[in-house]
Amino acid sequence: MSSNSIKARMISSDEGHHVLHPTGARMNIKVFATETGGVYSLMETVLPPGGEVPRHIHEGEDENNYILEGQLTMQIGEVFHLAGQGSYVVAPRGVQQYFKNDGDSDCRFLTTFTPGGAEGFFREADELIRRLAPERPTPEELLQLQQRYGLSYL
Repeated sequence: MSSNSIKARMISSDEGHHVLHPTGARMNIKVFATETGGVYSLMETVLPPGGEVPRHIHEGEDENNYILEGQLTMQIGEVFHLAGQGSYVVAPRGVQQYFKNDGDSDCRFLTTFTPGGAEGFFREADELIRRLAPERPTPEELLQLQQRYGLSYL
């Protein structure tokens, strides 16, 4: 991929593709892998107090998280981290990870996936949730979606 294939642009704070994670976290996909030749994708997530991202593994990409506000208790493999504002936590592909907001305010963080592509799971999960509302997706529907993106919730 040549450097000319990435389009220069600015994405304002309210722009992006807003999605709701099946756990209730609010996400905004700022950059899709299709916009970077597959090199990376970028999302902003707001996880409310008590919110958690269940144990999961990404088979095909590393997940990199930068905490903008609040704090997250993060388990990457067997190691626990209390990641506060300004912390950067790397979860390598194939390694189990878990996040929880134990604080009393929202935690806002940026996530990059390298290479990109995992953001497609969140876009499709949001579309599925909205299409079925007020019903919720079945475990089988969510499992099929996870398998398509090499994502395993444990």
